[in-house]
Amino acid sequence: MRTRRARVILAAGSALVALVCAEVGLRVAGVSFPNFYRPDANRGWSLQPGAEGWWRREGAAYVRINGAGLRDEEHRFAKPKGEVRIAVLGDSCTEALQVPIAETFWERMEGELARCPAAAGRAVEAVNFGVAGYGTAQELLTLRHEVWRYEPDLVLLAFYTGNDVRNNERRLEQDPSRPYFTLRPDSTLALDDSFLAAPGFRLRRSAPARLLYAAFNHVRLLQLGKVAQSAVDGWVGSWKARRVENNGALQELGLDNAVYSPPADAAWNDAWRATEAMIRVMRDETAAHGARFAVVTLSNGIQVHPDPAVRRDFMRRLGLSALFYPDHRLRDFGQAHHIPVLNLAPPLQDLATRRHLYLHGFPNTPPGQGHWNSQGHAAAAHLLAPWLCPQLPPPQP
Repeated sequence: MRTRRARVILAAGSALVALVCAEVGLRVAGVSFPNFYRPDANRGWSLQPGAEGWWRREGAAYVRINGAGLRDEEHRFAKPKGEVRIAVLGDSCTEALQVPIAETFWERMEGELARCPAAAGRAVEAVNFGVAGYGTAQELLTLRHEVWRYEPDLVLLAFYTGNDVRNNERRLEQDPSRPYFTLRPDSTLALDDSFLAAPGFRLRRSAPARLLYAAFNHVRLLQLGKVAQSAVDGWVGSWKARRVENNGALQELGLDNAVYSPPADAAWNDAWRATEAMIRVMRDETAAHGARFAVVTLSNGIQVHPDPAVRRDFMRRLGLSALFYPDHRLRDFGQAHHIPVLNLAPPLQDLATRRHLYLHGFPNTPPGQGHWNSQGHAAAAHLLAPWLCPQLPPPQP
């Protein structure tokens, strides 16, 4: 009995030493994967206030989440007198963990807008509400629950056509951990917050999970395990989404090919109808708060690939004549409903082709894929600022 107990103690001690050595090794090697997210009862998840650390999975930037849970500098809730404030809603393209804050399109936009005539000498401040994985439903809920305390003059919805439409339809997204909005027969929106009862969400809100979240950013082994789990979950989730899409292998994982064509089935038609209804509601709720509303559609990697032959081959294999159906659909929708919409992908494609410039991708990722790099953010800000300039509200007397 004593010999067996000694073997157990020895094995446990050896395992503990191995874990300590692995933890030390990860720290010496500079390997860290901090967690920036937490469960959120309104939106499924949100950014964790005060979280910080290096993001190196795509690009590289030291990331700090401010005290209010935004990937941004600290902002006072009350807008300073004589300032123009813009609230920017979006997903990971707006959150922009891949680049330092100074290189993001919304930060660059501040300086360019401050020089525009409509600013009339006022400081322009952009407040970034982007969170990875969000669709329009979560952005609408962010508008309702987070934005108004900052007293914005203008709300800018940064729409990522690569997956935002899919995010808004449960049958396409295949994700039980997020809220959705569905359309009632009278075309009003009904909130589907059934994620609150999902076992996974309830587990993440439990006391043991809260302790684990608290320890996570201090233990590199926990971080490594979570990254492995997230990678598997991401592949499984994307595989589920791919099952409802044709020709899924033609584009980077996590994006949609079906978005480049008119809806071919009921699920995609409902996704588009719900998306457009949510944008109308954003317009109306923004106007009710005395602010202005605008939409900018971003770019997908294939839309702005610098090699026309690569784009042509992609279109040929999908039977497409162009890559801008979602952009133009939202532009036309905006015109019909008095919502300013700027399509960035067409002029960014021209820029990328003329200068053979990759606007998406980083040295540690495939070129032309993923999120905007610094050049992509700079080009977007350069196009966005003059378009937004005349939409800034006039100075108050």
